[in-house]
Amino acid sequence: MSQFSGKRRQTEFTHELNAPPEAVFPLLCPVREYDWLPGWSCQMIYSDSGVAEKDCVFRTMPQPGEPSTWCTTFYQPPERIEYVVVGEDSLTRLHIELQRTATGTRLRWTRLFTGLTEEGNANIGWWTRERDEWLAQQLERFLART
Repeated sequence: MSQFSGKRRQTEFTHELNAPPEAVFPLLCPVREYDWLPGWSCQMIYSDSGVAEKDCVFRTMPQPGEPSTWCTTFYQPPERIEYVVVGEDSLTRLHIELQRTATGTRLRWTRLFTGLTEEGNANIGWWTRERDEWLAQQLERFLART
């Protein structure tokens, strides 16, 4: 058996939203992302409620990117949700925290990427700050309309 060692990279992004956590948190769900995220596509595999909840499982086919299976590993509305995302070449832990502010919500995304293969290691840096900024803008636009 060959010696393989996965590489790891962490990203953090914070953004202020002009909406309370109670309005933001429900949107951090595979079903509700259809409402605000252009191009979003997922297949719900398991959910008792039909939306995000602890141990919810769904699959995505991002463009670009690899097919991924997501599991909600922590669910505490309206403050925190965490997903583990398993792809063929990488594993990601996505930690989302919502903190109430005087004017709305401080949203903080922390992603921990781990390469599972040499290809996964080579692509460990594909997630950029610009992608986080684009996601936050999409969320902001939707919240402004509601």
